[in-house]
Amino acid sequence: MITLNSFTIKHKNSARLSDDDGRALFLRYCTLCHLAPDPASLTKTIWESHVLPVMASRMGIVYPNYDPLKGLSAEERAVVAKHNIIPADPFCSQSEWAKIKDYIINNAPDSAQAEEKRADRDQPLTQFLREDVQLDNKAPSLITGIKYNTTTKTLWIGNYYNQILNWQYGKGVTKKISTGSPVVDFNFHQNNTYVTEIGKLYPTELSIGAYAQVNDTTVSPILQQLHRPVSTRINDLNNDGVPEIVVCRFGNKTGGLSLFKKKKNGSYAEDELLSLPGAIKCYIKDMDGDGKKDIVAMFSQGDESVYIFYQKDNLKFKAKRVLRFPPNYGTTDMLLVDYNNDGLTDIVTVHGDNADYSYIPKNYHGIRLHINQGGNTFKEKFFFPMYGVTRVLAEDFDKDGDIDFVATAFFPEFGKLINESFIYLENVDKDKFSFKAYTQKRGVPIKTLTLEKADVDGDGDMDIITGNFAQSPGPVPPELDQQWKSAKYGLSIFYNQLYQPKKQ
Repeated sequence: MITLNSFTIKHKNSARLSDDDGRALFLRYCTLCHLAPDPASLTKTIWESHVLPVMASRMGIVYPNYDPLKGLSAEERAVVAKHNIIPADPFCSQSEWAKIKDYIINNAPDSAQAEEKRADRDQPLTQFLREDVQLDNKAPSLITGIKYNTTTKTLWIGNYYNQILNWQYGKGVTKKISTGSPVVDFNFHQNNTYVTEIGKLYPTELSIGAYAQVNDTTVSPILQQLHRPVSTRINDLNNDGVPEIVVCRFGNKTGGLSLFKKKKNGSYAEDELLSLPGAIKCYIKDMDGDGKKDIVAMFSQGDESVYIFYQKDNLKFKAKRVLRFPPNYGTTDMLLVDYNNDGLTDIVTVHGDNADYSYIPKNYHGIRLHINQGGNTFKEKFFFPMYGVTRVLAEDFDKDGDIDFVATAFFPEFGKLINESFIYLENVDKDKFSFKAYTQKRGVPIKTLTLEKADVDGDGDMDIITGNFAQSPGPVPPELDQQWKSAKYGLSIFYNQLYQPKKQ
């Protein structure tokens, strides 16, 4: 038995096999597309049944009894062929592939077990009081996006049923708007509201997403035929009075980060900044202090990385990768913060996607804080392990002068650690990166794809909002699955008890 951090893996044979030739080939070919993962990071079964077949197809190798195009429509197959996702000619010989496969399997564990002792680190959550809010009669609740407009004190909610709901404290749902597809992101810019419609929530090669402006009770598309857009920013990047639109096209096997520039006739021209699937989050910020607005973007879905796109001239950008992670990390979220108040932008990353090929607990899932060492060189200084974590927020929630974190896990450990689907991390010593973890044992566990902060009740402290998403892309205990699907509420609001709320 080998203990890797807080992750227990078991081998049937006490001695680990090694194959220098296989390892060399593994590093040679597997780093062509992404950072090489540790073979010990997944079990033998996961490698053999799920990951190796995909790897083989991407290297042009035919894997027995595996069809990489299964389930794809003719239109999607054409997209895959156009982008040469599955090469016609193999990258390596069959004998080389056999050595790569043997090296991986020989060095992979037989099983993976969650470290249940993690529950001992959690204290009862008392600073926040949870209140579940019913929005409508639709069941199950499938909230896909939430964003709070601080100007109008309105929570904007998107759901899988192609609706936008407006909700206000003390009033409830005040408006419903139909959309073309589920809304996953909102922007508030110059008194206008813009929405990102993903097109199809689940993996597809079809470009049927859109970016639209809300006009009272209707939406008007601005950009169409986007490939699963998930995060968008509208900003005047070159200060000419005309805002540009930056779109993270998450896609599936294809995707990318695109800049859309408005032309004189009102239409938009696309400039693809990076063609890479998994673009999941972006921010606009001057990262080098030259007075020009840059773009910080996170990519998952393979070559998991964070890039800074430095604006060198009028809407001309130069990309630099500043963080990179193995593809099995399952990167899901990113924040920009100045953790240590030194005037430099630090980066928080979250890794916990457990849906694609491997439904096992992973010790490397969690929250990572990367401190800017100067010149946008980042060093990981803090790691909080958390199974299946998907979203994170940073805020001085207790008003003591340092940054605390809140995180949610869409893929938590479903046994003794199920309450870690929502964790509050109180910063107790920022210089030592020491945090105290709190969870809440109450009612149905949190199940959310969304996380937002706002002073919902207007009492001067920051509250936390999650949107219930009851469907699960992977195996879930039947009793728990039924609890989520039968829950009547759409929102869970954690009211901060630091101050007393205003009376309604």
